[in-house]
Amino acid sequence: MQTLRMNSALLPELLEALKEWGRVWAPVERAPDVFSLEVIDDDVRRARPEALRTIVPFKKLLLKPRFTMLSGRTGEAPTDPLDNDAGAQVLFGVHACDVHALKILDLLYLTDYADPYYQRNREQLVVIGYGCWPDEHCFCESMDTSSVDDGFDLFLTPLEGRFLVAVGTSVGDDIVRANPNLFEAATRQDTRDYLRRLREREEAFSLEIDVTDLPYVLELKKDDPVWDELGKKCLCCGSCSMVCPTCSCFNVMDEVGPGGDSSRVRIWDACLYRDYAVVAGGHNFRADRADRVRQRYYHKQEAFVREFGMPSCVGCGRCIENCPTGINVVEVFQYVRGEL
Repeated sequence: MQTLRMNSALLPELLEALKEWGRVWAPVERAPDVFSLEVIDDDVRRARPEALRTIVPFKKLLLKPRFTMLSGRTGEAPTDPLDNDAGAQVLFGVHACDVHALKILDLLYLTDYADPYYQRNREQLVVIGYGCWPDEHCFCESMDTSSVDDGFDLFLTPLEGRFLVAVGTSVGDDIVRANPNLFEAATRQDTRDYLRRLREREEAFSLEIDVTDLPYVLELKKDDPVWDELGKKCLCCGSCSMVCPTCSCFNVMDEVGPGGDSSRVRIWDACLYRDYAVVAGGHNFRADRADRVRQRYYHKQEAFVREFGMPSCVGCGRCIENCPTGINVVEVFQYVRGEL
């Protein structure tokens, strides 16, 4: 992996240059400390890569919350309107935990039977990482997702007055070669400053979760009263699922218009919704809220581990920040372990 350096003052110029590789998406501040992921098509200085988390994560760039898979008229062969195809895109300001989340989505959507809607956008996505600093909601250090050494094209780590730039792919190398005025060789002082920042950042994490033997602990705790208590507190609104970078539940519906036009639509869904587990005949496998709450936690930390060897939670803290009733995933597992 090649490592370079770039003066911090050149960041706007880099953003302008990235437009050659597609539409540039970056965090933008919409209200004090409220950030959304938006296209940077005018003033590149609106980009705020240091923002810890956007409300809705990057997954909307790969699979829209709602899109038409097929459309046509009665009696005619349906066609794919390419409603989800976004073309070339650049995702700028991706933190390490979200790079891990992207790798998890790749496992879900590209393993065995590739999802063509995801795959077409994923193949055209350029990922520019950015080194963040944790706040009180971050627990990615505990999930081993606070740093990353692949899954990105370029990764910028801020140091005083400059960035240390890791080149992760041939696309990243193409960006560097096309903009030689922006980059120069890293120095030994850059390395020393990077290692010092690494130690200081590790000490800055204030939220921790114990994942030791967690899948087995959960297996033992399936009937624990904690799930009933959470069921009373949780609204099953789905906010945590919508803002989670790795939640991937979806539903497919056929819609027929009065003029004979019809379409097959795919929308984001959530296992917390009451009708998610309803099957033919009207039976609901998880009609009780407590069962649905437990299902979400078990899929993240137990079922996904059994299938892929890792949890599907990356510790980004979005679910903690956006839960309307204040449910904290770290506290949930502390209760499961009997620590609270």
